[in-house]
Amino acid sequence: MEEFRPLVVDAVVLSTLNKRLLTPADFVTEPLSGAVSLTHEGRKTFLRLYTQKKQSEFKHPVLGRKCTYQEAFELQARLLGKYLMGEIEKYPPLVWK
Repeated sequence: MEEFRPLVVDAVVLSTLNKRLLTPADFVTEPLSGAVSLTHEGRKTFLRLYTQKKQSEFKHPVLGRKCTYQEAFELQARLLGKYLMGEIEKYPPLVWK
């Protein structure tokens, strides 16, 4: 869900780059197309950091209680489902003010 991109993925990417947890050696460039991708070790590092971020807690602004981002993925999916099924009138997105 797009609302999690800046809160989770972009935060992990920026933190990883700022802390230099990935180096140029963790990337490989495709010679023909010039496409850049992570090496196997680079992917392992990034996915480990992403998993750690998903397990971190925050106070959910709609529910008013602490939960992990992983739990919030499910909560927001359930809220979206309720909205699509007509059980609630408005979908409450996860937004930071």
